[in-house]
Amino acid sequence: MDNLTLLLVIRLWIYILNYTCTYCFHAGSSAFSATNVAVISGTNDIRFPAVILNTGGDYNTGTWMFTCRVPGLYWFSATIGKAFGVNVDYAKCSIMLNGAQKIQLYTDPHGDNLNGYSSTGSVALQLRSGDRVQVGECSNDAEKISPDFRTHFSGMLVKPDL
Repeated sequence: MDNLTLLLVIRLWIYILNYTCTYCFHAGSSAFSATNVAVISGTNDIRFPAVILNTGGDYNTGTWMFTCRVPGLYWFSATIGKAFGVNVDYAKCSIMLNGAQKIQLYTDPHGDNLNGYSSTGSVALQLRSGDRVQVGECSNDAEKISPDFRTHFSGMLVKPDL
């Protein structure tokens, strides 16, 4: 291989690597964190109106759902806290994908129904464009979930599909 051919091959590889890394950087900019729960009236779903971070704008503050823009592997985590001073036996919610339960968060203080307790769950999901992830199917006493920063929902793109 002569020097000119070698130089062209190296430049082509640099171009491909630069394009791939640029694509990964831009496609990988999907992450959100939201807190401060409010119950969606007439449902067992909750919303998180206090958005801490919404890189890529994929967490919709109108629907209170994450909608996948970039297909790939995502990591989601949610924590629900039972409100202090509220007499309720347990609190539960689920992380849901397109309306189907994937994992459940459940806290049951066993005999101490007035203090606050929390439960955290995390799940890795392979998402396609348009898939929706939310926290929902909360217990009938969803309004008894801690409405402050003790309850939160986060997600991020770990690896985009190339």
